[in-house]
Amino acid sequence: MLQLEPIASGIAYASSALVLGVLVTAGFLLPGGKPKELRRTLLVAAMSMLLLFLSMAVLSLLIQGAKLRPDALPSLDIVLRYVTMTQSGKVWLLRETYGVALALVLFWLMRHDTSLIAVRIVSFMILPLIAGRSFASHAIAVKDDTSLAVMADATHLIAGSLWGGGLVALFWTLHSGMKVLTLPLAWAAETVRRFSWLAFASVTMLLITGLYQSWIQVGNLTILFATAYGRVLALKILLFLAMLSLGALNFWSTGPRLVSAAQVENKTDSVVRMALIRVGTESFLALLVFLVTGFLTALPPGVHAAHQTALTNVSPASPGASSIAPAEGASVKILSPTPGQIFATDRVPLRFNLTKGKWGDHVHAYIDGELMGMFMSNDGALNGIRPGRHVLELRVVAEDHQTELDATDKIAFTVK
Repeated sequence: MLQLEPIASGIAYASSALVLGVLVTAGFLLPGGKPKELRRTLLVAAMSMLLLFLSMAVLSLLIQGAKLRPDALPSLDIVLRYVTMTQSGKVWLLRETYGVALALVLFWLMRHDTSLIAVRIVSFMILPLIAGRSFASHAIAVKDDTSLAVMADATHLIAGSLWGGGLVALFWTLHSGMKVLTLPLAWAAETVRRFSWLAFASVTMLLITGLYQSWIQVGNLTILFATAYGRVLALKILLFLAMLSLGALNFWSTGPRLVSAAQVENKTDSVVRMALIRVGTESFLALLVFLVTGFLTALPPGVHAAHQTALTNVSPASPGASSIAPAEGASVKILSPTPGQIFATDRVPLRFNLTKGKWGDHVHAYIDGELMGMFMSNDGALNGIRPGRHVLELRVVAEDHQTELDATDKIAFTVK
């Protein structure tokens, strides 16, 4: 089940982006909000994508539960603990609840009011659903300027949804309008013109926020190519550049050619075919970017992955190890659990005394040598600990999240 995580994440990201792209197309891109039958069909598509998103969210919940108890299917107790006791679980619950409320609003809209103003209002209502993902993303783990990191991530998600989701919706709209409804070429030209300016603004924001996120999550080119996160990110960047090239072609060529053909009422199949091929290719690349983004969310950020790789190559007990800095007054003492303590549940309360010394900032918690999390305060909890005897080790870490100091404490405990 764990292998499904990046796939479910990618589909959830793509479906939520398509909801926004479809609604923006229905509410803002169709010239004069017409034709009405096309807008109604777009609303049905938005509802379908929203239901797909909710389904993927449920699958993601089961996957997270399986992480906590990989030797069996997640029980209701495990799932409830994840939803109520973890940051990502609480965000999941809020987004899922909000998503269900949006589905009810869309259902009511489809049955009672498909006016242009109503569709536009719902388009804005989708934004919190997109941005909410940032509160369970890598951005929330950034220690310095956390609010800025989360804001940049949310802006990146919204801009990507407007461009990528809008592209897919635009392709379907052009195909339906030109091939099925046989609308005039001027209609297609105006739709493409409106989308071009939306895409231009979205790409600008994507470039700004993408560069910032790459800087805080990867750091340098060495990490970019030395970690799985960095390599997947490099693939996403290549796909983005391919989309950007096609987008520039559509902005400077496809749109103007449609306008020129419409002005002389020259609705030839070649012009329509050219527009559909170019927009369709760019739309396909957008879907690939969504799926690749899903894989990124399932991987540790590049700086953390590089850190973990270094730890597997150098033992902290090795005297003079280059990855371990002197304590310089730092120390840590585990208060809970106590040595030999036995727990009846998989939730182990954690308390400790931390002396930061000259360089210490927080602690990393390891169970049987595997990194389980970092703790900024002096208490917390370790969830999903499997039955058996385990060794807990706390290590004092510098502010850069990478330099572990020669200041540790270790105890053994048992989970029944």
